[in-house]
Amino acid sequence: MRPLKSTDADKNIEKRRLVDELRAPTRRNFPRRHVIVRGYDDLWQADIVEMCPYSRFNGGYHYILTVIDVKYAWAVPLKGKGGSETADAIAEIIRRSGRCPNNLQTDMGKEFYNTDEQRLVRKHDINHYSTYSVLKVVERFNRTLKNNMWKMFTLNGNYKWVDALPRLVSDYNARKH
Repeated sequence: MRPLKSTDADKNIEKRRLVDELRAPTRRNFPRRHVIVRGYDDLWQADIVEMCPYSRFNGGYHYILTVIDVKYAWAVPLKGKGGSETADAIAEIIRRSGRCPNNLQTDMGKEFYNTDEQRLVRKHDINHYSTYSVLKVVERFNRTLKNNMWKMFTLNGNYKWVDALPRLVSDYNARKH
């Protein structure tokens, strides 16, 4: 009887298992305030994720605009986080998805409070506001997205995220959560 040889597929499966184990998050549960949402498109939360250390591998993209609605997310790569670029990215999400929020919650950053953003908010009749809580749903999505990116970086051996971003977000949206 011959010994079994491991195939490339077996090695990839083993490597994937090791990456998942290495990048598994530590579980901590803290009490949170309840957020009341009255259905889809009632509340979108938006934030900017900084990816500056990896911009040279990704065509100069330094940031990711992340937007989440209940359990559905969008992510757009940005070269800068200026007001016009951020407003254009949100307008692109609204145009592509065919959806528009009643409320938009962001942090107090200048990228969200500028004339371009305010013009977009007025055009679509969106109630834009900020809260002082650092515990937001979008922050949890950002953590999940970055965790999945780190798994991908470890598995692929490089820091290219721009081309993989749509797949990562699509996988998140298809996942039960």
